[in-house]
Amino acid sequence: MNKVFVALTGDVVASRKISYRSRFQQKLLKVIEKINKEFKKVLVVKFAITVGDEFQGLLNSLETSYEIVKEFHQNLFPVKLTFGVGAGRISTAIRKRTSEMDGECFVFSRKALEQAKKLKQSVVYITGKKDRDIAVNTIISLIDTIKSNWKEIHYRRVFRYQCLGTLEEVAKKEKVSKQVISKMFSQIKYAEVKEAEKNLKELLSTL
Repeated sequence: MNKVFVALTGDVVASRKISYRSRFQQKLLKVIEKINKEFKKVLVVKFAITVGDEFQGLLNSLETSYEIVKEFHQNLFPVKLTFGVGAGRISTAIRKRTSEMDGECFVFSRKALEQAKKLKQSVVYITGKKDRDIAVNTIISLIDTIKSNWKEIHYRRVFRYQCLGTLEEVAKKEKVSKQVISKMFSQIKYAEVKEAEKNLKELLSTL
């Protein structure tokens, strides 16, 4: 097929060290089901566990891929994940599971995942366009560097803000003043992260 597809492969970091593996496996399955429903419009093949703690899906949207990565991170926090995203053609028919398929996008996704593991980066992109890949992966590296200083309370409040939409609502949930939340967001450079993610989305807006 000449059409370009996007393969997104995720892996659980240090999964063997998770003490509650059985419960986590069930949670992972539920999160995959949730994301399959939320992003069904861009999914060509639904996400499913492929081997061990790896999971993979096939998309028709490069732009949406980073949003999906963020959703997995948020829903499975504090367990750490790493992702590889590959854009390219497929060489087989579209099937119900990506494990039954092959093609350029899957090769790129696997290569990107291995790079992400090596670099200890949240996600790496390989799209076949070198200049874009360098720009995208540099932005992600900078975002990851900022987030490396975040603690669990920072993530929790950021996730709440993303769900609730205002600092006032986050402050109510956290039982602190709006000023406390505002100061914390400034300290963790949340505005810089949001601006970087906006630029990232623009870079990913076309296949």
